[in-house]
Parts: sequence; C-alpha cells; structure tokens
Amino acid sequence: MEVAVLDNELPIYHTTVDDVTLRKSPYWQQMFCIRNIRTIMNDHDVIVSKGKESLKRLNVNALALLNLTYTRDDLTLLLEDARRGLEQESIEQIYESLDIFIELLDFQPLSLEVLEPGFQSFARPELNGGVVPSFEHLVLFDEENLSLGLKKGTFRPQSDSDLGWVMEYARGEETADLQGIDVFEFLAELAMVKAQAQKA
Repeated sequence: MEVAVLDNELPIYHTTVDDVTLRKSPYWQQMFCIRNIRTIMNDHDVIVSKGKESLKRLNVNALALLNLTYTRDDLTLLLEDARRGLEQESIEQIYESLDIFIELLDFQPLSLEVLEPGFQSFARPELNGGVVPSFEHLVLFDEENLSLGLKKGTFRPQSDSDLGWVMEYARGEETADLQGIDVFEFLAELAMVKAQAQKA
C-alpha cells in the first residue's frame, strides 16, 4: 500500500505501515539489529515521492475517488437552492448556485471593462478554432440589485456591437433573453445535455 507521512518532507512510501513506523519512529530496542539499521538509514527502496510531488499524487488520487456524475434529480435540487437564493435575495446562495453550474458547464469569468465593478459576467468558450476567441451564453449578474440575466448565442468581447449590448443591458436599456430563475433552468438543461453526451 501507499503510506503518506505528514511531516515536513511529506514522503509517500510504497510499503506497510509497520515498515514506515520502523523507519520513522524506531524503538531503541530495534536499533540493535543490523538489518533494521540499514532499513532506517536508507528508504530509497520504498520511497515514492516527497514534497510537492506527494501533494500532486494525493490530489490525483483524491480526485479519482470523486463521483462527478449527476442526474436530473441532482439538478432539480440545485435549481431549488438557486430559487431560494433568488427569493431570499441571498447573494451568497446565488453565487454558490452560479459557481456550481459554472463548474459543471466549463463556463469562465469574463473581464469586461465596460461593466461596473458590481457586475459579474461568465460565458462558455466556443470551440471554433478561430484566432479571435468567442464565447456562448453570456451570463450577467448584478450584485447591487441581485439581477441575473443570460444572453443566448455567441458573444465576442472584441465586438463593438456585443459590448454595446452589454453596456445597454447594464443601464437597463436592453433586456436579456432569460432572467432570474429562467437562467438557472437553462443552465440545468445544458448540464443535463452534457451529462447525457458523456454517457454516450
């Protein structure tokens, strides 16, 4: 088995717990055996990794144990949490729900200079292989009045017309394709489509 020792070096050994105990914390009686002394003084035969390499190894092993699959019932629960956040005007709950969907759908935050600091924006990169990056399904969240909107389709941060729409939306002169809980319902459907595609 692999045994991690939580000391300054963070070594991981490929051996038994008893062997690691002998190497790291031997009793004085065990020091009288030549074979034990060799074992204690040299761990190259069982050491797997140390330090940062051990952290990477532990991280990979931990992620492998996670069950990242989800069902429509799971998404329904997430939607209810999002609905409660909007109804109770809880910015923490809204962000928590947004964060989960953003992770599920590979959305990423966008830095749009035309927006005030209280506005947050997210979108999913389009895999079009073009030189100019483009995104789809722009999500806009205004922390001040807790309004949530989504513009369907392609969004290009370099496009004057797309940025113009964002500015007009922020001023209340344009409306999003979806607002409030409808945004979360749309994201939940996208997540369900993604889950079904991964099973296929």
